Amino acid sequence: MGSTACPREEVPPLTEFPLSEFWRKNTSYSEPLELANLLRALRKVAGHLGPNAGTVEYAGMSQGVSGAIVLDPTLAMGAYPVPSGTVDRLVGLVTHEALHRIEWSDHVWKVLEPSFQRMDGRSLVRFQKIVHTGEDIYVDRVVAGSMLGLYTNLVRREAWAEARSRLDRRRVSVDGLVLLWWEAAWADAPTMSAEPPESEYREPASVMAELTVRLVEMAQGRSGRVTDRCQLRADLFEAAWSRLADRITCWPVIDPRLHWFVSGASPGRKAAEGVRQGDRGSGALPLRLTREINLRLAEHSPDITPIIQAVVGYETEEVVPTSRWDFHILARPVIDRRLVARLEALLASYGARRAVTSRGLLSGILDRRRLYRSPFSGRCFFRKDRIPSLDWSVTLLMDASGSMRGNKWRLAENAAASLHKALIGYRNTLRAFAYFEVDGVCMISQLVQGKRLLSVPPTGRTASGQAIIAAAHFTPRDRRQRLLIHVTDGESNLGCDVSYGIEYCRRQGIHLVTLGCGTKSRDLMLRQYGRSIQFLDHFGQLPQALERLLRWAFLYGGDRHPGRRQAGYRPSASRERSAASWAYSHLDSC
Repeated sequence: MGSTACPREEVPPLTEFPLSEFWRKNTSYSEPLELANLLRALRKVAGHLGPNAGTVEYAGMSQGVSGAIVLDPTLAMGAYPVPSGTVDRLVGLVTHEALHRIEWSDHVWKVLEPSFQRMDGRSLVRFQKIVHTGEDIYVDRVVAGSMLGLYTNLVRREAWAEARSRLDRRRVSVDGLVLLWWEAAWADAPTMSAEPPESEYREPASVMAELTVRLVEMAQGRSGRVTDRCQLRADLFEAAWSRLADRITCWPVIDPRLHWFVSGASPGRKAAEGVRQGDRGSGALPLRLTREINLRLAEHSPDITPIIQAVVGYETEEVVPTSRWDFHILARPVIDRRLVARLEALLASYGARRAVTSRGLLSGILDRRRLYRSPFSGRCFFRKDRIPSLDWSVTLLMDASGSMRGNKWRLAENAAASLHKALIGYRNTLRAFAYFEVDGVCMISQLVQGKRLLSVPPTGRTASGQAIIAAAHFTPRDRRQRLLIHVTDGESNLGCDVSYGIEYCRRQGIHLVTLGCGTKSRDLMLRQYGRSIQFLDHFGQLPQALERLLRWAFLYGGDRHPGRRQAGYRPSASRERSAASWAYSHLDSC
């Protein structure tokens, strides 16, 4: 009996697969989150190509960055998660435009400006078409043969189809010649055999074929300085034009737009213009969607100003730029073991309790499930204990403004080191930040890396309100008891008011306590922070001040003015005594 072989399934070429399916996993059905994830991925692609590739933005969300690659958001909107084919096209567009910036295509145009000024309008349009297409051929050849070359190949084929749809194949034109040259530069390009006047294109095409060979050799070698390569490409374009000018100057032009103004000011190339996709108008994102995307991007970006604006309000003019910057030095604190023991007892006293049952004991409460043991060993008792569940999530925020130099900063470093030592072990977590101001920007630096405590040189003014919002935002959102300890020496004099940070901590369920170190104007500090502040004159006062603030936070829920709490709520004296009696007894014994 003969066997029938299963027919082999034909595997399509790699370029027919959605390439982004292999690597893009961070997707979402939410529009702002999906657009933010896609933009973050495109920025990674541009960053992989080189440091001067520029940032990637959607039209309508410009942050004032010059040289940004601006994408039309309508290319990605409509279906979420964004289809892989759309992602492939966007990666191709970003790669193409990023290579124009890496290879300094704008510098080529600037080198050619003297030649532009000597040309009349007819010659200028035709010459710029040759330069524009030549630069596209060159930058695409830089990544030809690599994985990114598959993305640019996909977009380039779509550009060819769009360009052919605008041509009248019965007439000779400069646009037809340029398209033939662009397609002939690639071995897998389609041919335009339907063009009737092939003899008219033959001589100019031979000149452009020689230009293609030189551009490909330069793209594959890429030797020497980038400015030298720009000058060489400009010379090649001028030499080719000198041989083509008399031949094609009288030919008609279908698209008479200039790609570079003679005055030297670029008209602003769109991200899709370099691959002949710029004819469609770029739609701008709605303001609400732009803000949501910026907020999503700020979670993984050094610039966290959108997070502050979302809390304070976009109409508030007091908000200053806020940035994460991990510039730090190694700290050299002095740790007092007695102080660490007092802090450990304090955190244990105010920590949550968990019930632990011990069974099989010789005394205690009678255990009905162990009565069978009484005649043999007598171990039929059990005991329930409530032990501290040390799962504190503490965030330490330290004022590193210029007024904290000297003894104040050493006091803050020692307090941070003692608190860090007291929280090590169990399930406690500690995050420490320092904030300072540089050139009108509030900088926030992380001070804990593993078990190491770091430091920063104090400088600038005090932006306490925005720093409190940033520290509270990055506090882990879990079931742990969350505590934000703010150490400062004076009132906030930069950015938004402190009340925004206090209210934000209250809404997030974070207990905010403030320690004033060496403060002179205490009345002003009391008006800003209310009862959420305690003043320290020396290092030994830290446990008492922290204990008073913790008791206030847990009894009154962190209200700045306890007299304004809800009517009918009045903590009993027995509750206050029970919450503090254990702490005082253990603190005195340490």
